[in-house]
Amino acid sequence: MYRNRVHAGELLLDEIVKRGLAESLSFLFAIPRGGIEVAYPIARGLKKEVFPLIVHKIPSSVNEEFAIGAISITGDYILNEYGREEYLAYIESVKGTLLKKLKKMEEFFGEKINFEDIEGKNVAVIDDGIATGETIFLGVKTLRHYKPKEILVLVPVSSLEGFEKLSEISTVICPLIDRHFYAVSSYFEEFLQVQEEIAKRYVEETRTLAK
Repeated sequence: MYRNRVHAGELLLDEIVKRGLAESLSFLFAIPRGGIEVAYPIARGLKKEVFPLIVHKIPSSVNEEFAIGAISITGDYILNEYGREEYLAYIESVKGTLLKKLKKMEEFFGEKINFEDIEGKNVAVIDDGIATGETIFLGVKTLRHYKPKEILVLVPVSSLEGFEKLSEISTVICPLIDRHFYAVSSYFEEFLQVQEEIAKRYVEETRTLAK
């Protein structure tokens, strides 16, 4: 059980330092907004900037809370078994809407990264937990297009399904993998929603630390 996301990030920092991986990391990416809060103590310890890796779930046409896939800021997307049953016209429409939303989010956080800079480098992708893994899976796949040397996924908790899925395309460090996973929030004493302004402040602070 973690006290909160910052506590989880501190423990992940200890883990990568213990494994001798900290010095090799050139870039830190985090899934907004919860992943940014987990990434903050890691970035502070390594004196690295956190770059938001902007991805978003694709909602079902009948229930917007139900994810049928995910889309990234680059326009890459994946669909799960339910998404493949949706009408193509709906998929194209919602992709356009979500890309506009993602572009606004990118502008909100400010400084953008040139993804080509990660070629041949070791990078980390951080989130506050993995349920199905679709969103972070797409984030990792998006980064793989730019040929990094290695992608390290750092999460405090994961379902067994999500861990296995991410392990196919990256190295996953996760202290708590639960075969009977219920929800990410159930592994934290405090799991408040991270407000946009707070996430932005974390990013800006790490930007200053890295200079």
